[in-house]
Amino acid sequence: MTSVRPSCTVLVVDPCADTQARIHEHLHGRGCSIITAADPEAALAMIDLTAPDIVIVDLFLPAGRGIDLAAALRARHRVCPLILMAEQPSERTILQALRAGAVDVLHKPVGVEELAHALQRARRHVPATLAETPGVQWCEYTLTAGSNPAHIPGIVSWLINTTAATLPEIQRLHLRGTLSELLFNAMEHGNLEVFYQEKQQALAEQRYDELLSQRLSQPHLKDRLVTIHVRFDRAKKLLEYHIADEGKGFKWRSILNRSQDGCRPQDINGRGIFLAQSFFPGLSYNDRGNEVRFAVQLD
Repeated sequence: MTSVRPSCTVLVVDPCADTQARIHEHLHGRGCSIITAADPEAALAMIDLTAPDIVIVDLFLPAGRGIDLAAALRARHRVCPLILMAEQPSERTILQALRAGAVDVLHKPVGVEELAHALQRARRHVPATLAETPGVQWCEYTLTAGSNPAHIPGIVSWLINTTAATLPEIQRLHLRGTLSELLFNAMEHGNLEVFYQEKQQALAEQRYDELLSQRLSQPHLKDRLVTIHVRFDRAKKLLEYHIADEGKGFKWRSILNRSQDGCRPQDINGRGIFLAQSFFPGLSYNDRGNEVRFAVQLD
């Protein structure tokens, strides 16, 4: 069987445990990490959490939701290739799958060689990461985003798939959590000026979405931007991330000092920064507190 790239994470979305087990058996020992979900809601949550390299979906999920999931995936995570599965798919079904954004269609039950070749073809649809591109010694990316926190999962997935897909899976999880936390801080607390107590009260009263909509419509807040700067240095084996917002900043020193001493149960506010710094100890802020920096060491 043809092997796929090491550290390739594949999400299998199928309510059938036998299909999940079959794919896991086919890919065992082939450099793949397999995660599974039984329905679209669990799948989208898993995608946001783990940023898989490839997603394999049963086209005929209950109520025909395979196509709906494909559309949601394309809208939120465009760089993630999608493979659809179906039992005896007709030409019309295959065309429908391709129009939904699938890069391939597999016949169920899935054969070992068919699966291997489909994964190889899917990998060609993912841009090579910086570390995988021969000859690239140094590179910078600058992304500018608005302040709607709903866009964070897609932004984080793009960053990981483009700049850090070759990292070990646990390190990618740490990076994903850190980027998500810091972007939430930049958009929510920095640009939209939604602070901890106010957010907790809105959540308790089930009006958090309303609060965000109000802030996003305010003239002095709605046009604020978040800038994400990524620097790759092959010689230093380093990835550096800078995230800056246009807010007033905050008093970060007390939180970082508290993080160094351990996060106490009563210190709920700032716990995300504590976790981010535990994953990346070099994390630091500018004096104002509206720009954060951290680095990822590459092996």
